[in-house]
Amino acid sequence: MADKLKRVQQLIQKNLSEIIVYGLKSDLCSFASINDVEMTKDYSYCRVYVSHVEESKCDILVSYLNTNAKKIRSLLAKTLDIYKIPELKFFRDESFERGQKIDALIEKALNTKPKTLKDLDDEKSS
Repeated sequence: MADKLKRVQQLIQKNLSEIIVYGLKSDLCSFASINDVEMTKDYSYCRVYVSHVEESKCDILVSYLNTNAKKIRSLLAKTLDIYKIPELKFFRDESFERGQKIDALIEKALNTKPKTLKDLDDEKSS
């Protein structure tokens, strides 16, 4: 069951990417990307995580896609041959920002000198 769900999610992700970039005639969507798709087990609802090349336009893109979700869903229904086309809800993908924060923390940890007991004693006596 999980394999079928994963395959359907991948198909939806691929087809949504094509619909958003090529099907919607909007300059805003030309640099959008679908990063992840999560669907309920009964295929009723689908959470779509999107990002934009320009970080400042990401929220505008999510709003635009949610406004046109029914149109996108109908275009998706024409490309997929499954019984139930899920309702689409678009969200901003924040995994890239979280990854950058983690990278910064790792870089900071690697570049700072670890404190020893002697360093702590020196700080107390100063």
